[in-house]
Amino acid sequence: MTEFMRTRELVSIRYFDHVLYHRASALDMKPQIREAVGWLMYACDEFVTIAWDHDAEPPTLRGGDPKASGLVLLTTDILELKRLGTYPLQENPNCHLNSAQPITKDEYALPPKKRKTQERKRKDDK
Repeated sequence: MTEFMRTRELVSIRYFDHVLYHRASALDMKPQIREAVGWLMYACDEFVTIAWDHDAEPPTLRGGDPKASGLVLLTTDILELKRLGTYPLQENPNCHLNSAQPITKDEYALPPKKRKTQERKRKDDK
């Protein structure tokens, strides 16, 4: 029995993809190198499953996510698998989606007198 793991870790993956060709020289063809980012849903010695779109809510009574989208890749075709962090991303300071430098300057809306669009006075206000 192979080792496997179920996780929701965010990963970046580079892999060889198959190529379909038609009316071209077979000797000129080679696998394409592709990249994908998604949540690692399943991994074992033979393949990995990543999802780039899935329900955020817990599974229904029927189980699984019938609308999920992703890839199932053979481990022999994987060139690189980087673990970017755990779910949720907002709690991971090492994730590149977070700002490297904290925002220290506060931003405020302009006072009413400095706004380009002034409030129109009503006919009732004189």
